[in-house]
Formats: sequence, C-alpha cells, structure tokens
Amino acid sequence: MVSLQVSGCHSCGAALVHRRWVLTAAHCLPQGSLRKGLLVVGLHNWRDREPGTQRFPIRAACPHPGYDNTTMENDLLLLQLDGKVTPSKTRKLISLARKEPAPGTRCSLAGWGVWRGRELSPTLQEMEVTVLDKRMCNNSRFWKGGIGPAMICFQGLRRGSAPDEGDSGSPLVCGKRPAVAGVMSFSSRDPTDPFKPPVAISIVKYKKWIQKTLQRGCAPSYLHRAAPQPGDSTL
Repeated sequence: MVSLQVSGCHSCGAALVHRRWVLTAAHCLPQGSLRKGLLVVGLHNWRDREPGTQRFPIRAACPHPGYDNTTMENDLLLLQLDGKVTPSKTRKLISLARKEPAPGTRCSLAGWGVWRGRELSPTLQEMEVTVLDKRMCNNSRFWKGGIGPAMICFQGLRRGSAPDEGDSGSPLVCGKRPAVAGVMSFSSRDPTDPFKPPVAISIVKYKKWIQKTLQRGCAPSYLHRAAPQPGDSTL
C-alpha cells in the first residue's frame, strides 16, 4: 500500500507495482496538485513519520488517455516516483491479476479512508469484500446501466462495511497469490447503500497500457479532468 498525500494530508490509496511506479485512480490528482503531491511507501499511520517509510515527490503523472470523468470509464492513473523504492518487509511490490475475479470471489481492500463516518483513519485499515454479479449491479434497482465492461462492483463481507472518502485509488486485491485485480473508483454518496455498491476499475483489460507506461513513461504533466457529476461519489 502507498499513501498519496496532497499538501501533507492523505488523499488516496495506491499500489506499488514497480520500484518507480504506483497505480491509483485518475480522479485522485486534481489540477495544480502535482507539485503538492507526495507518495509515501511502507506507511501504517499516515500522520506519523514512521522510520520504515520512504517518501517521494511525484516525477510524472500518466492518466489513462480514455479517462472520462462523467462515466468514470478508464479511471486509472500511473504515478512515477522521483526515486526508487528500497524493498523491505513493509515495502513490497504487488503483481497484477491475470484475470478478472468472478462473482462470489472474496477479495480485500485496504486504505486510510474515513472511519465510521467521522474522519480519515490514522492507521491502515483492511476489509474483506465479495465481488458481485455485474448484470445485477447494472439493473434498474442498482446502477441502472452505469457499470461499464471494465468495472467491478463489490460489497463488504461484514454488514455495513464499505470503502469511504480517502479510499479511492486503493487496490482491490484478489487470489491465493495476492494480486491487484482492480482500483477503487467510486460509490454512492452513502457508501453503505446496498443498491449502490462500490465500484472498482478492473485492471485486466489495461495491462498492455500499464506495461507500456512502466517501460516508456509519459510526458511529466497531468491532464486535468473536471470533477464527476453530482450524485456519485469518488472516494
């Protein structure tokens, strides 16, 4: 896990997929915040300067070129660290999933998001979740067709548990050998609404773009997109 911090405060989660790159959500880095952004690796309590952490300015931000802020399609962002992570017990790379998790698959999501509707959790939290059937998530009682082909909807195993503000960009981790299957993107204004389950972007369909960016990089600038439309919450 990586904490994306803006102006000294945790903003979004991210996954360390390369010693120089993290994967997060495209909406996580608003216009003008590139120079204010900081990536902290090996962190448990984001409020403390823990001895096992490494802190990096952002060298380059590469949003997916097809990111659409109205539909949240392609809500992925690769951030290049201005430096290289030194591996340790608290700083490890995570691989990318080979296939999208099927409905019923149990996964996990970690982050420093709002805790019990109050404020950002100071310490890293983790929840177990279950992947839901995409057709159900798209019916008229749920997201009404708003779930694209590269999206994964899921729910917390424990009743009332759900990602909240500050959990965007966090990796959805699945499989016996833990791997990133998705990146947390959005939910409803009430994260625990059973008819508006949280949604992640599946990374499986984007592996070629991810690998190409890790190898070649991109221009060291961020293409800003406006905030999503009212009614939906990007966490």
